[in-house]
Amino acid sequence: MSPLLLTVTTILIGSGIFLQIWSSRPVSAGRQYALQLPAILLYSLASALFLFSAFPDSLTEGRALGFRVGGAAGFAAFFMLASFAWLSKSRPRDELAAALKGAKEDNVRLREQLFSRQTDAGAPRTLIDSTRYETQINGDRRHRIGVVTGNLANVFGTDVWINPENTRMEMSRTTERTISATIRYLGGRRDVGGHLVHDTIALELSDRMAGQSQVAAGQVLVTGPGELQESHQVKRIIHVAAVEGEPGSGFRQVMDLERCVRNALTAVDRLNEEGEGLRSVVLPLLGTGGGSSDLQKTVDTLVAATVGYFRAHTASRIRTVYLLAYTDVQAAVCRTALGLVPGLHGFPHSE
Repeated sequence: MSPLLLTVTTILIGSGIFLQIWSSRPVSAGRQYALQLPAILLYSLASALFLFSAFPDSLTEGRALGFRVGGAAGFAAFFMLASFAWLSKSRPRDELAAALKGAKEDNVRLREQLFSRQTDAGAPRTLIDSTRYETQINGDRRHRIGVVTGNLANVFGTDVWINPENTRMEMSRTTERTISATIRYLGGRRDVGGHLVHDTIALELSDRMAGQSQVAAGQVLVTGPGELQESHQVKRIIHVAAVEGEPGSGFRQVMDLERCVRNALTAVDRLNEEGEGLRSVVLPLLGTGGGSSDLQKTVDTLVAATVGYFRAHTASRIRTVYLLAYTDVQAAVCRTALGLVPGLHGFPHSE
């Protein structure tokens, strides 16, 4: 083989490798099939050139696209047709990669719009109406995940309320703007003037502590609903240690939110196994009130943990878990997360 032909062959192969690497970049997702065709052409020409220069007595012939070809052209045609047949099978992967790339770009765009609106509008706006949204988990007809908006005090007909409590299981004062305070006040017995005369849920929670000063992060204690059973049709309160505090520093969100969700839903299913019919759960955005936290990360974590629980417990008797969104910003983040998380259908309806 002459040095010139060897040089040309080397250039063709090198160019083919460069084109293949270049077409495999993440930014080329969805176009690899088309971009690799020139690389295949270079490989086939280089192979034919090398083979018939090194072995000039070699023979090959056949038909390609209705024409009879032979020699180097026949080998190149065979190589190209075989390569195209293999590449055609990769087209669905390109289409899937293009769809995934588009979804990620939409995700980034929607989040930028969301935070832009938050900045333009100033402080988050408290939602007055209690509206429910639901979405079904792909491949799972038994379970759904959704959002309920507004103040927890306006949520009716949901079997279980989850209370994001501190690791000392000390409920908030009834005058505070927290989930714990709302549950404590509405669950207690009140006089005609609305004053709390019997601290039903807080007293039961204290009994459940059985003299302990605190519990581990993610630990769950179960109490009855007190007056919430009659007023809001609540059957159980699940208290989960979702925040922990330090003197002079306030409260912060616990590290393992997934454990909080798993333990809470496990407690609900355990009650179901004992004969209680608990089908719906309200899950507040744990630690985003009194505890310092990242709202977007918290929502993503809660959604992933809930979907993961249902995936691992396909026989769970829980039917729907609702994230509680108190403000317009929380609602927008929840709806965006549910609409884009892998394994979920879109965000189809409200009720």
